[in-house]
Amino acid sequence: METNIGKTSIREIKQMAKKNLQSLHAFPKALNSLGIVAIKDPIKRKFVLEGISAIGLGALVLGTNEDMNLSNIVSVEKILQNDLVGFDFFVFDNEHEGVDVMQYMKAGIAPIMPEKNVFSGMLREFNPMKFEGNGFFWNSDSPYCMFQKIVAYTENIKFPEDRRVLLKNITATF
Repeated sequence: METNIGKTSIREIKQMAKKNLQSLHAFPKALNSLGIVAIKDPIKRKFVLEGISAIGLGALVLGTNEDMNLSNIVSVEKILQNDLVGFDFFVFDNEHEGVDVMQYMKAGIAPIMPEKNVFSGMLREFNPMKFEGNGFFWNSDSPYCMFQKIVAYTENIKFPEDRRVLLKNITATF
């Protein structure tokens, strides 16, 4: 899906959409990755959001109006389907309502979620050495394990080829 004459790659579309979201929600321009966080448990959600903010990522928190008072974190009731393509990752705990995993992945958003989920048969841990897999999955309900997978995601996307293969694998899943 790279750029050919007269065609725009999914990566270029995602970059343009992310710039629009950054402007709309007043995120800084230097934001590396923008995610969606859908974690029902408020204690786990707060821990994960503090970590996301601390490492310089940005996120929209789905389904809450609470003021997080964290840099690069914005609460919203819902996210429009047309805006999905501007996001890079989503953190989903299988409990939060209003998350359509298939739509998110079709938009090229990397899943970061529990290992045991409804889509376990189709989702695999990303392995950059084999260029296989389409997400990042925790196997413990601890917020530390959740955040560790966010860090694993950020480490992998630092490399352009890993980022390209991950995006290709995600969009080919559904």
